[in-house]
Amino acid sequence: MTIEATLETIAEYLPQDLPVKEILSGITSYIPVQVDFGNMVQFLLLYAAGSMILATLGRFALGKRSSLNHSLSSAMGILFIYAVTILVYVYKPWDLNAYLSPLPFVSFVKDYLILLPIANAGMSAICQNLLSLIMLAFLVNLIDTLMPHGDTILTWFIFRGITVVLSMMLHLILNLVINLYIPDLIVSYAPVALLSILIGMIVLGFVNAVLGLILTIVNPVIGGIYSFFFSNLIGKQITKAVFTSAILCAVVYCLEYFGFLVIVISADSLAAYLPLALVSLLLWFFIGFFL
Repeated sequence: MTIEATLETIAEYLPQDLPVKEILSGITSYIPVQVDFGNMVQFLLLYAAGSMILATLGRFALGKRSSLNHSLSSAMGILFIYAVTILVYVYKPWDLNAYLSPLPFVSFVKDYLILLPIANAGMSAICQNLLSLIMLAFLVNLIDTLMPHGDTILTWFIFRGITVVLSMMLHLILNLVINLYIPDLIVSYAPVALLSILIGMIVLGFVNAVLGLILTIVNPVIGGIYSFFFSNLIGKQITKAVFTSAILCAVVYCLEYFGFLVIVISADSLAAYLPLALVSLLLWFFIGFFL
């Protein structure tokens, strides 16, 4: 495919109100052999520093394995889901690409991954992708909470790998249900749905607190069971899902800021992203295992 044909193909997947020519005119700079490694290093440093600052604050201010650190670890787990999806999309092992679930804020076109530009995209598109991201983050946080922590490096990565696989499968099923039953509704009313979820979170937290208190007064055993399964398990996962989504949105914005709006993902180019992959894995393990 010629560079002109590639530009035309990519342009079809971007919002019509974007300055497409300006965005895509420097597409050759996104090819790994010509990538601006200065920007790559700056992004890596910012990503690593931001992650460690958040993790340190969460550890000393909120305690070990706090909700903030768990949310940050889950965000890195979701980034690993993106990495696995890219590998499956590129290499197509055992035809698994047919079962890939659409990921929030990215689109796959030929040999390119196209990032949704948060700074310039419409509110409907942002809300639709954010809603999908919150659902994915909820699944990852919930499964990761139920999964054993692991006492060694090997067992930790095994359990986290199981978490990633289960989350990808459930996210696929969830997307199939949405596409079958409410595709137009979710696209047209994504802002309303997102707002409803956020309001519902506030109401649910208040109702759970009051109901848990009443049940504890009436019957401490029933109140304790209710608080554990609803207030602690579900409520915390929703909160952590929002934290995780906010962290990932910041990562997407930083990628856009450093010029990684269109990323080539051909088999020959993936090696150029190994430093980012290694840094992400090390941070994921350090924050998830130690903090």
